[in-house]
Amino acid sequence: MELTIDSARALRDGGIDALAALDAALADTLALLPEAQHAEVKRAVGKAMGAVIEETISHAVSAFPQLSPQQAGWSSIAKAKLMKRAEAAVIWEPV
Repeated sequence: MELTIDSARALRDGGIDALAALDAALADTLALLPEAQHAEVKRAVGKAMGAVIEETISHAVSAFPQLSPQQAGWSSIAKAKLMKRAEAAVIWEPV
């Protein structure tokens, strides 16, 4: 996969955003399930997260190592992507 730095940044940021969404979904799901089912759900989400990292973030950082974010960078990227999606969301209001 050949990437420009801008496309690599977009791919990395999208991957980080997807990880944040999966993490939130996991927390919501665990709150609704008996503890006996937690391990199975955690395993499934962990597999999905691993795939996201491998197929997006790793490709971007391999192409441009300077895009490897520190922990604080992950949080700020996830928050920025969330806000961008929220601002772009179409709000339906009944007429």
